This record gives sequence, C-alpha cells and structure tokens, in this order.
Amino acid sequence: MKDIRILFLAPHWRVSLLRSFKTSQAIKIFMIGADSDSHSSALNVVDKSYLIPEFSEPKCVEKIKAICVMENINVILPMTNKAIEFMDKNRAEFDKDDLLFYLANHSIIQISNDKRRLANFFAQNSFASPDLIDPKKLFPGFPLIAKEPCGEGGKNCFKIEDQVELDFYSKKFPNHIFQRFVQGREFSIDWFSNKKGVPIVVVPRERLVTRAGEVMVSRIELVPDIIESVQRLGAKLQLSGPANFQGFLEETGEFLFTDVNLRFGSGVLHTIHAGANIPEMMLQEIAGKVIETKSSFVINGSTMSRYHDAIFDY
Repeated sequence: MKDIRILFLAPHWRVSLLRSFKTSQAIKIFMIGADSDSHSSALNVVDKSYLIPEFSEPKCVEKIKAICVMENINVILPMTNKAIEFMDKNRAEFDKDDLLFYLANHSIIQISNDKRRLANFFAQNSFASPDLIDPKKLFPGFPLIAKEPCGEGGKNCFKIEDQVELDFYSKKFPNHIFQRFVQGREFSIDWFSNKKGVPIVVVPRERLVTRAGEVMVSRIELVPDIIESVQRLGAKLQLSGPANFQGFLEETGEFLFTDVNLRFGSGVLHTIHAGANIPEMMLQEIAGKVIETKSSFVINGSTMSRYHDAIFDY
C-alpha cells in the first residue's frame, strides 16, 4: 500500500500527538504540516512543512490548495477550532476525493464553536448544562463565569464573585456569555466515532491539575453515566472522527456539559497511551478498513502527568 499523505493544518504545539501518528505498524504515513506560525514546534516533527498565510488572508486558500496538489494529499486534518472554521468556510474548495474525511457538517461546526449557540442547543435538546444568565436581570447568586463565545483554551474566561465584578465584565466584554460557576469534578471526554457515526472511543478523564486551560495531570475514570450522556450527545450531533467533550460532575451525580470540541483534546495522549489508539484507528479507516466498536480496552484508573519538553533545531 502506498503512503497515506496527511496534511495537519495548524498543528501548533501538538508534537506528541503528531508523533503518535508515526507509530503505526500497519499503515505507512507521510506527514505534512502547514502553519502560519513560523515557531510552531509541531512543524519540526512532520516529514515536510509549509508556512501559510493567516486564515483571514485571501491567499491562504490558494496556498493550501497548492500544497494539496504538490504533495498529493489524501486527507486534511484541521487541528484547531479556527482551522476547522476555515475549512468549513472554504468547504467547496476542498470537498472532493475525501480530503475532508472527518470534517463535521456546517451546522454542527457553527453550534460547537460558539458557546452561546451551544448552550442553547444543550437546553433545547435536554442535555444538562449551566444556564445562560442575562447580567441585566436578577439571578440566583454568585460566583459566575464569563466566557468568550468563540474562545478556546480557557482564554478570556473570568470568575465573577460579586455584583461589582459582574457590572465591570459585562460592560468591558459585552459579547461574553455568563453562566453559573459550576462546583464539581471537571472531566474531559475523548471521543472517536467511525465514518458511520458509531462511537468507538468514549473515555472520560478527570482533569486533576490544569495550567492556562491545559490539563497537566489527569486520571481516567470510566463513569457509566458520563459515557452514556456523551454517547447520546455524539449521536445527536452526528459526529464522525475525533472530538472532545468537557463538563463537570456535581456532588448530586449530575453531569453538566460545558464544551464540545470537534478536534483532539489537549490531553488525548493519555487515552491513546491507556489503550485507545485513536490515530491508528483513523489511519486504518482512511486506508479503507472498517473500524468496529471495541470495549474494555482502556486502562481504567490510569493517570497522566504532563511536562514541558524542548525541540532543538541546529
């Protein structure tokens, strides 16, 4: 079989994740990285790399199209929310020959990448989630949390302790959403479903330590109620490919959804090393193999501790 040639779009710092694609014993892969950031560390671990214009620049589409032709790209994997939005916006330019193998449909991308729309989607479809709060009206009490509607990685999120802070943040960030600050155990759930939408991997990880929105220490805990809720949500969203869900398990036992990311979560390497080799499954499916449901193949109770590493280029 000839190499599968994958374009990783905006891989940024996802070095360990990209390396995990290289470990496949059954599928040969040639990895191309394209990023607008010349300091993107992930560009050092691919087979070939390109610098591209910012997604907002008109020349970006033509540059990526040219890369696809020159490198005989089989599949494009956008690695960030902005990359996903870019590919969705320019879907007509790339939607052929299965280049967009796992890209979700337009309406789902719009819902998932906008926290206000997502909160309304949760409410309309009976998925437990913190209610949206109008800062101009009365509400049960503090603390609250303010979020940028289309932000990622915890950027521009603020915990609000009292009315003075609420007045300040609602004026300074009029487009932010406001919700009850949830007290509970925070979970990130790694997901992979095949092209038919059948869930193959649903692995909850408790986020024990975080730094700047990134998980640093996690523990896998296969909570049945969380898994069941995520499976229902994944089916409703008609997902295929990798995704990541986030939420909180309250003391009452209720799980509240907060986020849906149509990409790998930052701590997915834990799930991969614990037994659910999502990159291998993706490569197998891209190569034409039917990926079927597995069960009880992840090491429950395993922990991951992340640390900073360095890449040297001489």
